[in-house]
Formats: sequence, C-alpha cells, structure tokens
Amino acid sequence: MSADALGSVETTSLADQAYRRLRDAIRGGVLRPGEKITERDLAARLGVSPTPVREALRQLVHEKVVERAGPRALRIADHSSAARSEIVEAEVRLSALMARLAARNATAEQLTGLVSLLARTDQIVAGIEKTVAGQGVEADVADGLAAVFQKLRLFHRQVEACAGNPVLEGLLDQARAFSDEERLDLTIRLAPEHAEAFRARYHEHRELLDALLERDEDRAEELAARHHRAALVQLSGS
Repeated sequence: MSADALGSVETTSLADQAYRRLRDAIRGGVLRPGEKITERDLAARLGVSPTPVREALRQLVHEKVVERAGPRALRIADHSSAARSEIVEAEVRLSALMARLAARNATAEQLTGLVSLLARTDQIVAGIEKTVAGQGVEADVADGLAAVFQKLRLFHRQVEACAGNPVLEGLLDQARAFSDEERLDLTIRLAPEHAEAFRARYHEHRELLDALLERDEDRAEELAARHHRAALVQLSGS
C-alpha cells in the first residue's frame, strides 16, 4: 500500500481525517482483512503524527473494524459472513428491546420530540421526491439522502434514549454492525437501485412512532426488529 493509496490529510481535524482515510482504505481494499498495521507506518503514509492515527485506530477498534492481535499489535478485522450475521443479530435484538422499553418509558416530551423530528424529515423526503419527479432517477439527491439519513439516525438514537437504560445503550453501541459513516455511504450507493425498499423502510419509522405513542410494547419491539433486520441484511449484502 503506497502513501498515495491512502491519500493525504489536510485541514484541521486530523483525527477525523485520519479516521475517514483509514475507513476508505479498508472499504476499498487498500488495507486488506487480516493485514497487520502499526501506528507509525500509517502515520507516515498519511503524512501526520502518530497521535491522530492513534485516536482514529481507537475508534476503529471500538467499531470492530480493527482488532488487537497482541499488546502492541493491530490488524484489519476479517469478519466471515457467519460472524457478520451474529453481529447483525445482536444489533437487531438489542434494538428491538430498546424499542419495547421506549414504548414503556418514554416521556410525553420525548414523544413530542420524535413527532417533530419525523415531521421535519418528511419535508426533506418530499423535496427529494419532487426533484426525482422533475429530473428523473438520475437526479443528484445525495445531499438530500444524507440529510434524511442524519435525521433518521437521530430518530433511532432518541428512541434508544427513551428506553432510559444507559447499560443497554452502551451494549448496543458496541454491537453495531456498521458505523454511521459506513451506513451513509452504503445507503447513498444502494438507494437508487432499491428505491422502493428504502421508501418502505422509511415509512416504518412512522409505524414505530405510532406504536410508541400508543404504548404498544409488543408492536414496537416487533416493528423495530423487522426494520433493523431488513436494513442490516441489505447493507450486509446478504
């Protein structure tokens, strides 16, 4: 892997830049599954000091993209399809449990916030659909999709907060099969080919919100499990 393959790091947030470059290198196959890596080597190739690389690697280890092979050794994680399926199942089950607890424990203020958030997201979606209707499926709606993605990630985070269980929140963070950045990248890439599936999953957020408003714990858990499993399976390419 050459220095040019990773690209250079510029501007202010060096740790964030290093994280993004490393993510891109892993996703693009420049850094291969099972490959051993060191802070010093990566810092040299990125053209930065080891400190931001160390911070970026810490985040990648947390996301299970990089794993420790010893006290000082690191390598790119090599997740088999079976291992990936286990990670997905853990995230689905935890997300479903959080939705059940949210239906039970959400305050009126939290529910009002969720209603408002989805209303704002609906406006963005309407704008995207208007653009596509006018310009066709080749219309550039990446920015709109990114905005919707951010709103929906916030929606799920707020649902998790409604559960009122910090321990489960921590477990769910550790169990996530994809980082937010990876989810966004895959969503923008896959959405044009799977528009109907993405549209259907978008409307599932409204169904989940209705279940929360009705305090229907069984329904909330069922909807969350179905929603997260479908999304994760598609993102996994399974």
